[in-house]
Amino acid sequence: MTKNPTFSIAYLSEILASPKVKTIASKLHPATVMSVVKGVFDDLSQEFWASLAAQRRPDLNDLIDKIVARLAEALEITEPLVLDARGRLFPNEVEKLPEVAAEQAAWLLAEPQTDYSRRQEQVSERAALGKLAKLGGAESVAVFATTKAARAAVLNWALNKRARVIVARREMYEKDAGDRFEDALDMFPALERREVGACNSVRYEDYARAYENGNALVWRSIGRWNTEGRYVTADELVKLKSAASGEVTLLGEFEFAPLIDLSAYFNVAIPTVAERLKSGFDLALLDAAQLIGGPNAGLLFGSRATLNEISLTPYAQLLKLHRVPFAILAKTVDLYETREKALEKIPILRTLSTSLSNLQSRAERLANFLDTCECVRRAQPLQGHSALCLNSPFGASPTRLVEVFPSATYFSPAELAAKLEKGSPKLLVRWTQDSVLLDLRTLAPENDLLVLEIFEQFDASLRAANLTEKSEQ
Repeated sequence: MTKNPTFSIAYLSEILASPKVKTIASKLHPATVMSVVKGVFDDLSQEFWASLAAQRRPDLNDLIDKIVARLAEALEITEPLVLDARGRLFPNEVEKLPEVAAEQAAWLLAEPQTDYSRRQEQVSERAALGKLAKLGGAESVAVFATTKAARAAVLNWALNKRARVIVARREMYEKDAGDRFEDALDMFPALERREVGACNSVRYEDYARAYENGNALVWRSIGRWNTEGRYVTADELVKLKSAASGEVTLLGEFEFAPLIDLSAYFNVAIPTVAERLKSGFDLALLDAAQLIGGPNAGLLFGSRATLNEISLTPYAQLLKLHRVPFAILAKTVDLYETREKALEKIPILRTLSTSLSNLQSRAERLANFLDTCECVRRAQPLQGHSALCLNSPFGASPTRLVEVFPSATYFSPAELAAKLEKGSPKLLVRWTQDSVLLDLRTLAPENDLLVLEIFEQFDASLRAANLTEKSEQ
């Protein structure tokens, strides 16, 4: 007997066409709907495989009920991506670098280097590394030009130790902007690697089977959408060490792991770098923008002995961070002297920690302005939440929105959203069947006037078009 595929296009269409799903899905962005459906399928993957083994598909009504429940939760989330791993608020960028860091960069670029300045920079670098390691709860930290450079240095070290790399199949490909871990592995064809699990799930037994004896490097990629990977936690992987005959190193590559606790601004706990290391990881790899305001660079936290070995590899020697971004990093680290100072001086942290009363007053003021525009039928302030990403277990941050209902005479919500995205400067918003939503937490206060100017330009263009049409008649 031929097995039925888990899902066919017709089967998926049947789910989406269900009145229960269709009613609630019409209120959400299509990308949100598909992300929710994918999340439900992933969560139930073990059940699906068991169903396939029994020559049957999952019950359609059960699936619809699960998807409807998840879509209802998604209605509480009014904006995908508040804070991305590169230290920017999304969907709209704000000033990224702290003022003192930007000033330091400009000063270094203008000043000619001397032997004395080089020695001073070396002293400053050592101090910054010490502070950074302490903030990350690690013995030591190594800094590389990019996260790709840091990956190459670690894999170079694994090759020298003749360590087998064990990685889940799904972690080979799920990277942003074409960034694939497989590309880093391809740089070292002599490095033995074991891909474990399926593309949508992995179990501890998969890792255990991949380890036989000798040295091993277990590589885990943990994104915003997933706090601990699917089905296997760091605590479970620690068991590999006790059963190993050789050295097993657990590396976590984290897309989102701040240096200080940001849980107060979300509805769930947000694990910090230090907490990740305490959970069982030997090495923690992340972008320097995880400092929420630093430059893009690869940071590797871990033991002093291991990082000394990694730093001596050829790739580590070639891919060091340039002096200017390192100076920016050092100045940003200085701002973490106290939590209060970091929240006040680092632009992204300042925006994230803005009070709801402040956001409410801004939303009311902006809604009143937009309500006077010809292209807007109605604008009103709303309460809402902003998520780290779609279908994310990291939770959401309370925010205030401006809901804009465009005049149907001029354009639909989708057309207005497209115009805002294609304009200069680009403004990204979430749109529904009836309205466009502006998230005040994703906009710096100085950008409120910019939003008003954009809508005034729309009005001016529409008036000019009407005059031209009348003159032609």
